[in-house]
Amino acid sequence: MPTSTDKQPRVKSSDKPAAIPAPKSFIGFSTEENSPFADGYSITGEEALLAAYMAGPMHEDDPLYERYIELEDRKDQLARMQAKFHTRKGSDPDVKPAEFFAMDDLGSLVDSEDDLMTLHTKEAFRLFMGRVREPGSDVAPIVGGRRVASSLRSLWLLTGNDNPYADWSLLRHEQSMEEVNERLQEEIKAAETLLSSQQQRGLSYSVLKSAQPQSLQLGFRSPYGYSISRLIVDYDYFIRLQKTLGRKTLLSDQQMRRSITEMTRFIRRVFNEVARFSRWLMQPDINALSRLDFITEHASEEGKQRVEFVREVFGMVPADVFTAKLQPRHSRRRYTLTEKERSLLQSVGVQLAEAEAQREAGEFQDANSGLV
Repeated sequence: MPTSTDKQPRVKSSDKPAAIPAPKSFIGFSTEENSPFADGYSITGEEALLAAYMAGPMHEDDPLYERYIELEDRKDQLARMQAKFHTRKGSDPDVKPAEFFAMDDLGSLVDSEDDLMTLHTKEAFRLFMGRVREPGSDVAPIVGGRRVASSLRSLWLLTGNDNPYADWSLLRHEQSMEEVNERLQEEIKAAETLLSSQQQRGLSYSVLKSAQPQSLQLGFRSPYGYSISRLIVDYDYFIRLQKTLGRKTLLSDQQMRRSITEMTRFIRRVFNEVARFSRWLMQPDINALSRLDFITEHASEEGKQRVEFVREVFGMVPADVFTAKLQPRHSRRRYTLTEKERSLLQSVGVQLAEAEAQREAGEFQDANSGLV
């Protein structure tokens, strides 16, 4: 009977032999600078090199067979690396699972308080609200700021379809708003200077304000809506200044009314253009328009019809807008072009630029045809 001294000692984990290393591989492979592998292995390069082999019978005695096996192994490794990256949300290795999983429960950003716009004048209220056509009346409706903000949101959403006419409309709006704001600020500064000059003479005039100003909740769902609200409050202040100058007899009633009328018409022209773009581009048969519709050999029949329609309604989109050289300040455009698509779109842009140059040359010639 064996005694305790006859028992073999247990092998500790530290006493286990080291893992047997794999033999050195002599398989060559393609490399690339931004490879996800430490040795620079290029999956794309190997796929191109092995394309002919993988298209054939793929005999195991072929020298390329081991290279093919290595390619498949690297693909599996990359898939595991990508899965780990996405699971960890791309976080650093020191980040704990509880920390990167908490990112999934993070809520979206919301306004901490209601956005409000405070107005003092009926003119500003009317500019914001607009006016529909009165039943039984021939008086034209008025496009208001609230409707324009909604139209701008629609156009902003259309930029997500890579719609060049939506880009054009927003660029036009931004340019027009700069002109309106510049003119408004000039008028405001002139009125404030006039009031200040009276103060230097010993007369301190206060600017008129409503006994009960009203605050409106905004809740715009696009960046462009807030530019409309800033315009409305500046216009409201402009109206208060003009009526102050009229009441203090620094302007005549006729001068005051003319100043207000001209500014109001200027702003409404901007509003009307936005509404026109939105009205036509948001039609069910047109709102899917994209830049790819302009590539004749790739466009569907519906796409060709969309291009023909917008050309008839708006004319041809400017070349710099079509090629995205000019882009609106805010856009949902996330479309990724292939190299072939980018090349084709650039060629369309060149054609548009040539057409614009010919049209401008023709207009110049017509304008000077009567000169000696």
